[in-house]
Amino acid sequence: MNFFRHLVIPALAAVATGCGHRSAAPATDPSAYMPLDSIALADSVSRDGSQASVNIRLVYPVGGDAAADSIRQWIADVMSAASAGEYGPTAFTASGAESVPSVAREVADSLLAMSARDFASMRSEMPDRDMSYTFDYSADTVAVTPGYATFSFSGYTYQGGAHGSAYVIPALFALPSGRQITWDSLIAPGKQTQLLDMIRRALMEQYFEVSTTEALADMLLVSPSEIQLPAAGPALTPRGLEVIYQQYEIAPYAAGMPSCTIPMDDLRPLLDPSLHL
Repeated sequence: MNFFRHLVIPALAAVATGCGHRSAAPATDPSAYMPLDSIALADSVSRDGSQASVNIRLVYPVGGDAAADSIRQWIADVMSAASAGEYGPTAFTASGAESVPSVAREVADSLLAMSARDFASMRSEMPDRDMSYTFDYSADTVAVTPGYATFSFSGYTYQGGAHGSAYVIPALFALPSGRQITWDSLIAPGKQTQLLDMIRRALMEQYFEVSTTEALADMLLVSPSEIQLPAAGPALTPRGLEVIYQQYEIAPYAAGMPSCTIPMDDLRPLLDPSLHL
């Protein structure tokens, strides 16, 4: 089972706001290569029988280097998008380690204020209906090595209806520069077609567990030949490339978020040679 399945609905700490610096760790721990801190925040608002809860857990770098600034800004960007309900331009900046807890608090306050307005508006229209909103967000390390860092932001929101919405947004950063690596900069020119062929086969074998293209087509919203690289960015780990598609991106809601792993030995010939990962 792909590790991203465990990130879809994060286990957030249901405690009051708090920060705790991570202690020294063995070489297998991400903090061996990048000093990290974390914040856990839980808050809620109630109005006339309706309730909204916000849970946020963020792991973030605390160094003063370019990579730490770049990753903190990315966290601010995705948190800003979460508060706006879409993945869009940032409303926050994260120039220092102290900024991440401030962003978390501001996002929580924004979501709770929006929820309170919704509850007040809906109460006048549906006086006998109580509403329940949930906003769960988490950012954490996936892998940190001397050459790169992969982080992941996962979210789950429920604002009524048949079911909530979950998503996972990975981000890959070159170290020590902090430059974010996209699909176009990760894969060498002319090699994306080979990667897509690998992804299709891996989805068949690892996620959908089918043996033919026809059987795969029955699982998807698109033709297997139309599968493109995910909207979310690449996630690199020592074992290979982790690929994840969002809900409805290529498959129906019941299929979850299709994901697979391309082993590093298969991936390496496709990497842009200018990268030193």
